[in-house]
Order: sequence, then C-alpha cells, then structure tokens
Amino acid sequence: MNTAVFSFERPLHPDLAEEIEKQSIYVSAGLRQMIASSDRTELVAEYEGVDEAALRGRVERFIDTMLKGFRPVEYKVIRRHQRRQRMPYETDVFAKLVDRGWVLELGPGQVALAGPALALTAAIERKVAAIGRTRFGAVERAYPTLIPASALARCGYLDSFPQHLSVVMHMHEDFDALDRFRRSNSDRKRLNVPDVAVFADPKACLCPALCYHCYPILAGRRLGSHGHVETAIGRVARYESTSMVGLDRLWEFTQRSIIWLGEDDFCQERRERTIDVAMELAEAWDIDCTIETASDPFFASVATAKSFWQRAQDLKFELRVPVEPGPNGKPRTVAAASFNLHGPFFGNAFDIRSESGEAAFSGCACWGLERWVLAVFTQHGFDITRWPVALRAEVSDADA
Repeated sequence: MNTAVFSFERPLHPDLAEEIEKQSIYVSAGLRQMIASSDRTELVAEYEGVDEAALRGRVERFIDTMLKGFRPVEYKVIRRHQRRQRMPYETDVFAKLVDRGWVLELGPGQVALAGPALALTAAIERKVAAIGRTRFGAVERAYPTLIPASALARCGYLDSFPQHLSVVMHMHEDFDALDRFRRSNSDRKRLNVPDVAVFADPKACLCPALCYHCYPILAGRRLGSHGHVETAIGRVARYESTSMVGLDRLWEFTQRSIIWLGEDDFCQERRERTIDVAMELAEAWDIDCTIETASDPFFASVATAKSFWQRAQDLKFELRVPVEPGPNGKPRTVAAASFNLHGPFFGNAFDIRSESGEAAFSGCACWGLERWVLAVFTQHGFDITRWPVALRAEVSDADA
C-alpha cells in the first residue's frame, strides 16, 4: 500500500475533516482511504494500482471542492437515553453473528438474516408499523426494490447523491447480441460483458429510500385536511464502495418508514411525534442513543452548501446508537433512524397540493432494521434471556 500526504497551513474543521474522510472513497478506485492526522493539518491517502501524480491531481480537486463554501454548524443533541443496565458492549459482533449463522454473508454489502437476528428484525419492523397505523393513522404499503429512473430524477437524487446510485439494466431484444452474451458466459464463474452496447438505456434503479416511491403516486393530487400519512416497508440500496463493512453499511438493507405530506405545521408536528416515538422505543428497549442534528451524504460537488442548509434549518435529525469501537479504539456510532423535513420540495416537484392549494410540505421517519440488529446485539449481548423484558416480549411475539 502506498501513501500520499496532503498538508494544510491551518487545521481543518473537525466536521470538514470527517466529511472528507467519508467522501474520499469516491475519488478514485485506487484510493483505499484518506485519514486526517490528529491535529487535522494533514490528510494521509492510502492507495494502490494508480499513478500518484494522477491521483494527486484528482484528490486536490476533490479537497478544493470540499473546502469551497464550507461553513460549520453547531451540532445539537436534542434527546438522549443512557442504558440502565451498564454491561460492557459486545465486540466482534458481526463476526459472532456470522459464526452463529444468524447473519449470512452473500456478497459485498449483502447479507441475509436468520434465527434471533431475523426475529429481532421482524419485531422492530412490526412495532414501528403498528405505531404508524394506530398513532398516526397511516395507510400501510409494501414497496418494490425497483424504482423508475425518471422518478429519482424528479426527486433530485441523481444530482445530489450520484455516488450511491445503483442502476438496473437489461439487454436489448436482439437475438444475435443475446446469443453472443450467452456464449461468452458459458462455463464461466463470473459475469463477462463482451460488448456494453448489448445493454439498453437504464429505465430503473434500486430504490435508495422508500419515500421516493410515495411522491409519484400522489402526483397532481390535492390533499385533504388530514394530509397524507403512510407507513411503508421495503428493501432499499445505497452503494457505499469500500465502506460496505459488516452491518454498519450495507449495499441493500431493510427500511421501515412513516411518510407524511400536508401543511407545514402538520409536517412539523408529525416529525416531533415520530421523535417521541423513537425515544419511547429506545427507553423501553434500554438502548444507549442520542438524537442529534445531521445532514444527508450529499456528493462532494454540492455537499458543503446543501449540508449547511440542511443542518442550519434542523431539517434532519438522526437517532445515533453507540456500537463497538473501531480498529483504532475510537468510539463509533451509527444512525439507526432518521427524522426528516423536506419543505415543499417534493410537493413542487410532483405538483402535490395541500388543502390550502399551496405545494404540500413533506417529511419522513425511517428505521434501518439491520443497524438495529447491530445495536441490540452490541449493547445487550447474545443471551436473549438477559435482554430488557419489553424487547424480549417483542421478539417472542415475532418468533411465534
């Protein structure tokens, strides 16, 4: 592994250094990681299989893009729960789940769940779905993994998050091209593409968030006095390059969401109520967590401006759960749920009107179920009989 050092006259802001580390994996296929020094006056890039001069030019353009327009925003922790049972966190959680056969590795960022891990996922999913129906009056929907590419374009996803996009393609209806493809893949152990021209223009993608399915369905509608509220389940996908490790970051994962549209006050109130619900669950299940300001992982070219706007207006909060420390011993947290306001963006994009006739505001609360599996086994261990009573009861009901 080779290294290249990038120096700065003044220390980078901690938030900027962290964001550069996260985004650096999309700079070059040969760049393995970029780590800030302890004083944040240097960035150390680890790379292989790429010319350093070419890499330096690309990294410098990336860093310059991240530096331009960066403005720090103070993080706010608005809720906190500390476990009553102060047992040490489990370590090597993912490996132990795999050893037990409760998590099955299928490929990069791709897992299957079984046994208690599957029962836990079903319990959490069912609990959030029931809350959506009974406390929010939500209609229930199950969405597909595929979403039309045109829908994501209207949602602004292709401009804001191209690095996470997973495109679905199929081959042209052409006998000769299909037969060439078939013959080139006979008796092979991996996919071989003899000619990319065999593929038609992509019309679908893997859905990166369930709420993107909701807006096209409501396009052109005027909502009533109660707005629109739904709770949805589905599989979503976000490509995360070399960050796809364990249950922390999966390429494909399960999401349960509560989604709402209506007047501004209606959406603000629904967001507050979903935060209350999330803390009730964290307290009942005795999970160490905080709810704090956050921003979406916008692509580097637009990250600084959009992240500042999102954080400054408190449009996104995340429920973050501590998990086992990283290889360097540094404490880690992962976002297990998020609580989002979108303003009238999607109402304008899809001509969805509130009762007043103005563009509808929208918001959503999303639970990433596999991260809850990681959090629960990390904080409560593998002996389910020692889990909090409320959590054991949910799992028992789901497993029945």
